[in-house]
Amino acid sequence: MRNIVKFLTINQYSRPGRKLQEAKGIILHWVGIPMQRAAGVWDFFETTCPQKKHFSSAHYIVDLNGDVYHAVPDSEVAYHCGSSQIDPASGRIYTDWAREKFGRFAENPAGNSPNNCTIGIEMCVLDSRGSYSQETMDAAAELTAHLVKQNNLTVDDIGHHNKVAGWKDCPRLWVNSPILFDQFKEKVRGLLGEA
Repeated sequence: MRNIVKFLTINQYSRPGRKLQEAKGIILHWVGIPMQRAAGVWDFFETTCPQKKHFSSAHYIVDLNGDVYHAVPDSEVAYHCGSSQIDPASGRIYTDWAREKFGRFAENPAGNSPNNCTIGIEMCVLDSRGSYSQETMDAAAELTAHLVKQNNLTVDDIGHHNKVAGWKDCPRLWVNSPILFDQFKEKVRGLLGEA
């Protein structure tokens, strides 16, 4: 895993420069555009988001070849899992899982979202199903294990976007095949020496 530190310029749409209040979870995402590279995702956050006044970012972007772009410092907020839409299962803005896991950060979406207590990882994909290259999976698991350990979290604190905002089809592969997400968490558990 090659870590490329390339922090976004501070701006209100992708790197607000606000302090992360605490790290309560790691949330994984898919890029959603087949074969898009991490550099292109970084450029979207850096250039397109401010130009189009679109709120979006992540702390990390894992490329198809396993390179990891570090786009927002871990100590700052990234805009990766906030929501204003209703979760179809709970009838509330955030899922039951998110409210249980993040407490006050998922209770008042207008003033406090899970963005304030989570670290976001975007993963590049090979196709519209959301399939990952082995290099992407390996690097994402290694990065996630590192972040879990660094923030005194557990494997149970690893989630994905749909587990926070239930209407999101993100990451598509794991939403459609939850067993694959369980396998990813087991891989992280093994890297932590808990297997």
